[in-house]
Amino acid sequence: MSPRARSLLLAALLVLAVGTSVASAQEGERGPIYVVQEGDTLIAIASRFGTTLEALVDANGIADPSSIQPGMELVVPGFEGVSGVLTFHEVAFGESAAALAMAYHLPLASFEKLNRLVIPGRLYVGQSAVVPEPVSGGAAHARTEFLKEGQGLLEAAVLWDTSPWLISGDSASLWKLAGEPAYIVGGEALPRDLPAGLEQVTIDPLPLVQGRTAVVHAQAPPGTTLSGELADHVLNLVLEDSESGTWVGLQGIYALQTPGLVDFDLRLETDGVERSFRQPVRVIDGGYARETLVGLPAETLDPSNTVPEDKHIAEIVSAFTTERQWSSLFQFPTSYYETFPSRFGTRRSYNGSAYSYYHTGLDLYGNPKTPVLAPAPGRVVFAGPLAVRGNATYIDHGWGVYTGYLHQSEIFVQPGDLVETGDTIGMVGATGRVTGAHLHWEIWVGGVPIDPLEWTEREMP
Repeated sequence: MSPRARSLLLAALLVLAVGTSVASAQEGERGPIYVVQEGDTLIAIASRFGTTLEALVDANGIADPSSIQPGMELVVPGFEGVSGVLTFHEVAFGESAAALAMAYHLPLASFEKLNRLVIPGRLYVGQSAVVPEPVSGGAAHARTEFLKEGQGLLEAAVLWDTSPWLISGDSASLWKLAGEPAYIVGGEALPRDLPAGLEQVTIDPLPLVQGRTAVVHAQAPPGTTLSGELADHVLNLVLEDSESGTWVGLQGIYALQTPGLVDFDLRLETDGVERSFRQPVRVIDGGYARETLVGLPAETLDPSNTVPEDKHIAEIVSAFTTERQWSSLFQFPTSYYETFPSRFGTRRSYNGSAYSYYHTGLDLYGNPKTPVLAPAPGRVVFAGPLAVRGNATYIDHGWGVYTGYLHQSEIFVQPGDLVETGDTIGMVGATGRVTGAHLHWEIWVGGVPIDPLEWTEREMP
């Protein structure tokens, strides 16, 4: 190629590059697009994206702020360099702000601003993250690797069989700290910051609910051991399927847990080496009512009776056995289950006290001629009289799941007995802290009482 031809080609490329840059700048100046949803208001949209009503009106030339309709496209001002229609991505366990920013082609600062992260980089599991709608091939997939002590990015790139320019996460910086995740473009899924081998970690339901059961599933390679914590409680996980490496754990969420974010820790141990990942999960209010009870025996409210008894029961229901006894929905423990005199979680006032108590079980109607039935297979671990709970029975169903039957007039079983669904274990009564005959039925999961109705409606693994 002659020097003149080469000069003309370079000039043409320069014009093309400048034109492309100008077009990109103009597109970026227009800003990202938000599609109005049912129930949206301009004030709510402005608040969500950290802008003002006036700026939103000016950017879109809106004459009447009250006239927006679902489906209308609005330019969101204040996000230079960000374009495209905004959509929502549900954050999975292990997905960080840096990983999602890389996947959706955003600077980390822009991602954090779009999502108004109070704590930079902190996303919770199940969060509805705002991201640009994927175009031309969708979001970028990548695999995640972790630097070792004393390892540079260039050396790591060779070991990972990739180019350092295909490593994203921090502007492809050549300097990273040991243990810091690096995203290698070209993987098969969205990048996550999970330890190698830990896959498909799910929590159900999302968000978590006061007084309900959280079910955790995870997959890990053979030869690994999983453990964890959820909402400050030890999460016991069991290997459900050794071929697929599927682990499962159940944990009750305390009925008085403050709504907001709680930590979920998952640890993986292989060949004596432990790796872990922590991410918050949101807990929402269970919507429990209030009720007042009067005329209760004073001795059943005396801390000298309640404190040691509560401690004794907590020790019983905190033991973990690895054999699951049940295989289907739990059945009701009496024949009266159309209505209930008192439901789980109700905030209570006893004999004029503050509403500082709550109902740890579900009350069912009955009388001393009403049989108490086992709702599922299990082993009796306690049967006897208690000051507050009256004549009580507790059954271990495995995997940290226990049921309790309080205030009975008679008990027909003893510790060590194996029971099957429908077996008669006692009779309804009025012993302990009661105002009349009924059965108080409890279910404990991971050392926490939860709503028994859930286990009659939701089939647990």
